[in-house]
Amino acid sequence: MNDAEWELLLHTDQRKACSELVNTFANLVYAIAANKLGSVASREDIEDCVSDIFAEVLRCAPSYNASAGSMKAFISAIAKRRSIDAFRRISRLSVCTDSIDSDDFAMPAAPDNIEDAVDDDLMKHQLWEAVKGLGEPDSQIIFYQYFYCFKVSDIAGKLGMTPAAVQKRSLRAREKLRMVLEKR
Repeated sequence: MNDAEWELLLHTDQRKACSELVNTFANLVYAIAANKLGSVASREDIEDCVSDIFAEVLRCAPSYNASAGSMKAFISAIAKRRSIDAFRRISRLSVCTDSIDSDDFAMPAAPDNIEDAVDDDLMKHQLWEAVKGLGEPDSQIIFYQYFYCFKVSDIAGKLGMTPAAVQKRSLRAREKLRMVLEKR
């Protein structure tokens, strides 16, 4: 369906438009919501946000104009804004309100072996410093790939490189990291 057809459908039959919007854009909207909320929200919260997004799309439908932009861009903008609002709301609710004096407050468990925990922390710090020491764009590639779990194609788009170049630089950067960490 092209954008002019979406505009006509939204202005003539909102019930059918709602059904078509969900069928066409559900995956996109869910992906946007999950991307923004994944770190703080449960699956149910994400699904609630998706529902809210489609309700907002229908509420804003009269203002949609095909000549101003595509339906995909219209829905994506609403999804992004609503997901960020939900993120803020959920983050605010999950702030720890426990008091140390409370009976329910518990100290985090100490690791069984303090020396191993210190060694792990030291290794993490060394790894972090080694990755930062790779220089740009190698450090960015490693951060995106292993700390943020981005796909090579997404990294390529963010850094303005080809996926093949990202793969090659990633391979070389990992080899540099291995050598640096073996020396330590």
